Amino acid sequence: MPLLNWLRCAIAILGPLAAMAAAAQPVTVERDTPLYAEARLDSPVVANLKKGTAGEAMAKSGAWINLKTPGAAGWLFSFNVRFASAQPGAEAGGASVLGRLVGPRENVNVTSAMGVRGIGEEDLRQARFNGDQLKLLDRYAVSKADAESSAQASGLNAARVDYFDGQSR
Repeated sequence: MPLLNWLRCAIAILGPLAAMAAAAQPVTVERDTPLYAEARLDSPVVANLKKGTAGEAMAKSGAWINLKTPGAAGWLFSFNVRFASAQPGAEAGGASVLGRLVGPRENVNVTSAMGVRGIGEEDLRQARFNGDQLKLLDRYAVSKADAESSAQASGLNAARVDYFDGQSR
């Protein structure tokens, strides 16, 4: 019973501190990027941010970050920003309240990845066609012209890639 009371006390103290530490994190925009009204590519662009713009990450939704800058607030992809703890000269444990409580972290390597993980052989055997999911996916389709326009606005350039037939070495 004393352990349970200790845990309740720790949660009561650390819970609000963790919430405060996670409330807003300083970030710097790593490349010119649009800032969207919502966490969707088809939502209106509220601002076009330049590389080096400073702001605060207020929330996260999947790969999207809700960013607040002095001039605008909206959503952008998380890989377009660098968090303050990853910036040169930042404290190893972070400047947040939670970082000070847990102390510095050493040899921390962060890898960001997007994609499908955790699908095993058994999952693939049990997979079934779901037409509703295909219809949902179709809602995200864009025309070639829209895709090219969005890529150009993001600073991407077309590149020719030779066909790989699996035989070439």
